[in-house]
Amino acid sequence: MIRVLIVDDHPLVREGLARLLAGHGIVVVGLAAEGEEGIRLARRERPDVVLWDLAMPGGGLGGLARLREAVPDSRILAVTALDDPWLGAEAARAGADGFLPKSSSPEELRTAILDCLQGRGPLPSPPALSPREEEVFRLLATGAPNPEIARSLGISIKTVESYLEGLKGKLGCRTTAELRARALRRGDSALPRSPR
Repeated sequence: MIRVLIVDDHPLVREGLARLLAGHGIVVVGLAAEGEEGIRLARRERPDVVLWDLAMPGGGLGGLARLREAVPDSRILAVTALDDPWLGAEAARAGADGFLPKSSSPEELRTAILDCLQGRGPLPSPPALSPREEEVFRLLATGAPNPEIARSLGISIKTVESYLEGLKGKLGCRTTAELRARALRRGDSALPRSPR
């Protein structure tokens, strides 16, 4: 039997996942509503796999890193409803063995748990940006307005706007303000590098 701990702040999600997994060679050894409680339960129960919500009190990437330290032998499957193309890579850096959107099917969830146990959990790659897109995104992360980005790169403001539209599409942002907020939040350290 695979021993699973579910850590999610939504009662409906916790109970739904527990019922969904029961009877498939999986036993749920605990349910936790927030990160610190999840870490305590993980230390006590030593589950094979922890399903860890990335958007809950005491959770997120920081909590995931603390969980990894607390139970280094357990596998961690990060789950989230957040639509962020870089979140999977960030979760892996924080210690996740796999990453799964909450929009996944029950079969995808069970497969991801099995894959995590075998050390090949699903970890999506962040979208690759062209070298110019990287430059625009880095300047956006500094808070530079479009005219300053254009001057810095020796291109027109219209070209900057065109790059921003492309970045919004790649990164799932609806507005330039949302893209700028993501750039400020990510900073240069989280930028993917284009293959050279």
